[in-house]
Amino acid sequence: MKCSAGDAGPYRAPKDVYSKKTGEKPDKTMCYWIRPTSLTTIAKQGEIGELFEKFNAIPFDDRVNRRANIDIIRRGYLEDFLRDSNSSLSTEINNRNMDDLLLALEVANETDTNLELRNIAILMFAERPDKLISGAQINLVRFNTKEAEAGNIMFEKTFTGPIWKQVTDVLDYIKTNVIIEKTVKIENQEKSVKCVNYPYNALEEAIVNAVFHKSYREDVPVEVRVYIDRIMIINFPGPDGYMDMEKFAAGKVRARKYRNRRIGEFFKEIDLSEKQGTGIPKILNALSKNGSPKPLFETDERRTYLETTIFIREGFDEGRKVSDKVSDKMSNKMSNKEKDRMNIIIMYLEEHYEISSGIAADLLDVETKTASRLLNKAEKCGIVRGEGKNKTKKYVLSTEDNF
Repeated sequence: MKCSAGDAGPYRAPKDVYSKKTGEKPDKTMCYWIRPTSLTTIAKQGEIGELFEKFNAIPFDDRVNRRANIDIIRRGYLEDFLRDSNSSLSTEINNRNMDDLLLALEVANETDTNLELRNIAILMFAERPDKLISGAQINLVRFNTKEAEAGNIMFEKTFTGPIWKQVTDVLDYIKTNVIIEKTVKIENQEKSVKCVNYPYNALEEAIVNAVFHKSYREDVPVEVRVYIDRIMIINFPGPDGYMDMEKFAAGKVRARKYRNRRIGEFFKEIDLSEKQGTGIPKILNALSKNGSPKPLFETDERRTYLETTIFIREGFDEGRKVSDKVSDKMSNKMSNKEKDRMNIIIMYLEEHYEISSGIAADLLDVETKTASRLLNKAEKCGIVRGEGKNKTKKYVLSTEDNF
C-alpha cells in the first residue's frame, strides 16, 4: 500500500488491509507508521510524540506545496526581491538559473526528479499565489459615508501578486488617493506644523502586520476598508489567546512566537518588517507624532480576527459633500456608477489640482478610453475644465462660481 506525502500529518493507516489467511478479517486498527530504515513499522509511543513535534514545528509558510511547480514562479519578481534586499545573490542573478536561486533562498527542496516548492516561494514570487493558497490577497474597499452599511462603495479593488507587492501596491494607492497633508497653526505658537489625515508609517505597519500575521490556511483575505473618518484593517485570525489585549494595544507584548516565520524573514530583508515585536509601538508613535487619536484594536473571545482602526486626525474635512456637488451639475446626464466615479476624481482634484485620463484610469481601475469619456462628459456638465489638447490634456476643477 502507498499513500501520498504531505505536511499536515502525522497520518494513520490501518494495521492490516488484506488478511494473510483466507476467511480472516483484516485488522483495521488505525496506527501511526514510520520508516526508520528500509522497513515500515508501527511507531511506538515515544516515536509518536516525535512525529507530532516534527509536524508542529514546521509553519505553514515553510511547508512543501504538492500542487505547485516551478512554472508558477516569475523570475522578474525573484530578481526584484533580490535587488531590493541587497542580497549577495543579486550579483549572481545572471550566472544562476532559477532552480539554483530558489534553492539558495531555501524556498524549495531538491529531489531526485524535480524541485518541490515551499509555500513561501509561492507567496513571495508567484504571479497569483491566491490560485494555490486561497485568501493570499488584499481586498480594499472605499466608502463615501461613515458607515459602510449605509454608504455607497466608491472604489473597490483586489490586490494580487506576491504578498510583498500587494502591500506596496495598497500603500501606493492610499498614499496617492487617501492621505492629505496640510499646515496647521498651533495656538500660542509662532510656528505652524505640517500634519496628515493619516500618517503613512502607521498604516504601513498595520497593513504589514495584517499580511504577516494572517493565517494562510484560511480562505480569507486581508481587508482594508477606507471610510471618510477612519481606515480599518482586518486580518484572520487575531492574536494568540495567551496575549493580553490591553498590553497588546499599549505595544507591551514581546511575543516571539510567529505564525509565519519565513514571511517575517523575507519582509525583514526588504525593510517591511523588523520581526522584533515593534509593529504596535511604531503605529502608536506615528499617530502620536501626527497628533492623531489612538488606534483601536478589536477581536472576539476566540481571537478569530483582529480589527485595527486608524482614525482621521482632527481638523481635516470629514464631511466633504462631493457627491452633492456632482449631483447638482450632472442631474440625469450620468448614471449612478458614473457619478460615483466622478466623486473619486473630484476628491483627487481637490488634493492634487489636475488629472489626466491616464491617471484617472489608474485611479478608477478602468480603461483609459473609459476615463476619457467620463472626463469629457464632466467637462460638458461644467464639473471640470480641460486644459491642453489630445494626449497632453489635463483637467482641473471648474471655478467655484461655475461649480
